[in-house]
Amino acid sequence: MFSRVAVIIRTKDRGRLLGRALDSVLAQTYTDWLIVLVNDGGSRAQVDEALEPRIADIGDRLLRLDNQTSLGMEAASNLGIRAVDSEFIVVHDDDDEWAPEFLAITVAHLEQHPGDGGVSVETEIVYERLTAEGRDIEDRIIFEPDLREITLVDLLHYNRFVPISFLFRRSVYNELGGFDENLPVVGDWEFHLRFLVHHHIGLIKGRPLAFWNQRRSALSSEANSFIARTEEHQLFSLKIRDRLVREHAREFGLGPLLYQRELLAVETGRLHHRLEEISRQQSEGTEQLTRLVGDVEQIQRNVRAASQPLPLRALRSVRRRLRERGERQRSLDLHASRQHAVVHSPASLGKEQRVAVFGDVGQHEYHVGDEAMTHAAIAALRKRGYENFVVLTHDVGQTSGLYGLPAAPRPEVPWNPFERHQLLQEVKHLLDGGPATERAADVVRTFQDAFSGCSTLLLAGGGNLTSQYGGLLFERLAAIRVAHSMGLKVVVSGQTVGPVLTGPDRAEAAEALRLCNVVGSRERHTHDLLTSMDVESVLVLDDAAFLAQGVGLDASALPPSGYIAATFAPGSGAMPRNDYHRHMARLLDLAYEQLQLPILLLPHVSTFGAQDGDQECHAAIARLSTAPDVRVLDQRPAEETAALTANAELVISSRYHPVVFGLSAGVPVLPVAVDYYGEVRIGGALESWGLRRLLRSLRHLGDGDDAKWVNSVIGQRAGIREHLQHQGKTLNAFHEGWWDAVTAVLDAGSTPGPLTPLPLVDSNPSLILEQAESPEATRLNASNEIAIGNLAQHTEWLQGELNQVAARPDGLRGSIAGITSSGQKLLSGTPLQAAAERFRTRISR
Repeated sequence: MFSRVAVIIRTKDRGRLLGRALDSVLAQTYTDWLIVLVNDGGSRAQVDEALEPRIADIGDRLLRLDNQTSLGMEAASNLGIRAVDSEFIVVHDDDDEWAPEFLAITVAHLEQHPGDGGVSVETEIVYERLTAEGRDIEDRIIFEPDLREITLVDLLHYNRFVPISFLFRRSVYNELGGFDENLPVVGDWEFHLRFLVHHHIGLIKGRPLAFWNQRRSALSSEANSFIARTEEHQLFSLKIRDRLVREHAREFGLGPLLYQRELLAVETGRLHHRLEEISRQQSEGTEQLTRLVGDVEQIQRNVRAASQPLPLRALRSVRRRLRERGERQRSLDLHASRQHAVVHSPASLGKEQRVAVFGDVGQHEYHVGDEAMTHAAIAALRKRGYENFVVLTHDVGQTSGLYGLPAAPRPEVPWNPFERHQLLQEVKHLLDGGPATERAADVVRTFQDAFSGCSTLLLAGGGNLTSQYGGLLFERLAAIRVAHSMGLKVVVSGQTVGPVLTGPDRAEAAEALRLCNVVGSRERHTHDLLTSMDVESVLVLDDAAFLAQGVGLDASALPPSGYIAATFAPGSGAMPRNDYHRHMARLLDLAYEQLQLPILLLPHVSTFGAQDGDQECHAAIARLSTAPDVRVLDQRPAEETAALTANAELVISSRYHPVVFGLSAGVPVLPVAVDYYGEVRIGGALESWGLRRLLRSLRHLGDGDDAKWVNSVIGQRAGIREHLQHQGKTLNAFHEGWWDAVTAVLDAGSTPGPLTPLPLVDSNPSLILEQAESPEATRLNASNEIAIGNLAQHTEWLQGELNQVAARPDGLRGSIAGITSSGQKLLSGTPLQAAAERFRTRISR
């Protein structure tokens, strides 16, 4: 007996519900199905009664199994599934229903998506009350309305889809070994977890195709198990979680779990403290507003008593008209500038065009990575014949001196999420022709001045398109919009987007990036995120990947036998700073024991001539190291730092760009990520070279495996170097091709055709590189840190709103003071002067 779809219906003493379930299957437009009806120890008479009026329509598409005693839900499911040999399986609970198209649409999906192990559909919860005549519908709501993708990370919290909505392949069922018969409840959730570890599950949205019927007040056999057996559900949910955690600990140790627990405790505590502070400030703000309302009411009474409403109204009208005239004038000035800038010279698409380069340069603390990407972008365009640049910077004098190019200032922008979101709306409103606020006019005017005479805006690579660095994100989104309004081409190269990207930031970033001619994403995480945002991007390497090539060094100043290059950021994630210093010092000691080479600590971010930033962190680590030759170097320019890193025998780093410099030069690396943001960037760079398994995070250190990791990498350094050098030729050629494509955009002024994809570099099978943790644990940590990051941004947003509310009383008091002063002038010399004086005195109080 074979049909493509086996519909498994488990039932026990639910005769009137069973008939409805059978009708749901009979109504399907797709007819190649077989019902496997498992009566799990229930009344046979009730089953007979439900089947009798429908048996003619079902025909031979029924296999009935009657258990003498109840085996349990999961055992009943396994019994029914193993009794037939169908291609697809679905468990249809005896109290649920389908839309008539359910099977047709889900079967078609699995036919069209061979990579999906199963597919779920949008589901509606139907709250019903059974009556003698049938049922009364109490309510209908969509189950998980915000679900856009079925992921293991989401399911770790709770089950996001139910059996009635899920069609899956028998091959996956056989692979997983079926449902766990030891679970009296939550067996479907446990099965779904195992399913997602190995296979993707598709999701069909649009309209409900499955109906999960629930009876909140039903008793006995007609009750829903998760309602009637709530405590049992909670107990076995805990048992499943405990079992899986113990399995993970046996394989990977307790270190990652302890780290994640501490991370959540530290960050949650910090956020609770912030929220309490905001609540206190909100209470104080409410009290201030209450007092202010009383003041305003008193003013109104005094003004009425002074019997002079017309002059005051006239004064307010004049002030409003002056303000509106100022806004209109600023808009007209900016519109004129914008319209003028759209006109290009005849050579604007050739090599003579002027290119505005926007990198995060000119910071108070010199940042090797940001400067390196800007250097590399300019060098790549110069190699292709472009010489006319202007560099946007925080420090015009410093950047002009370092680059030998004209520089233009960047606008001052807020970092608070609420404030920058408001300002971006004002900028967009202005660019759309609306009236200008002064601060929006300043932002637009600053960018227009910088882009004057330019034909292209190039956003050099970086990791600033994230809510974590909201001010830098705002700058880039505003710059893209101003450049687009002026008719410039916009190229975005080598970016990391996210991983923390709040709802408002995600929407604004997607809208702005769609205006660009071409966007480069420097790791797969960013590429996939942009795809989900409906933004086309090209997977590329970091802009500065090959910056060190051709940079000369004074060999006489370097250790003749070679050296280890190390760079550590001061940030230590959730790990206490002293513990972080101790762990990094241990890595240096382990590396020295193996190689017996001097260690050069190369600062990545610090101030020239000062012992701050990385230099201060390096000094603390050097004091804890037992290696006999550890040298804390001063800050050096980007190109020299890249070359020093590229000429090392080994690179150890908790920062991103030292890893990038080492990989492209064929140097083995020991990379440590301090948080998920670092994991995305450093892990993405390693993945491009086929060495993702080299990555470790702080949560992996301290459990005894750090020595094993260091010894493994150093012991295989010859093989790693050979692997990197072999892949380097291919990746270097791809990198040059990317900049050729950028040149095509600059010359043609249009989006290029299909670009060559980043070569897929597989891990070298001859290298034995152990993974730090299971993919599931990595995804869980990612989910935790992204949630914490979003919560932190939400807290900052609330703080911004509170600051705005708190500022209103002062603003109103200032306006009142102005009105009072003007009123005194108007009333001067009149019989009401004394009343005005009393009015002023009361306001002062």
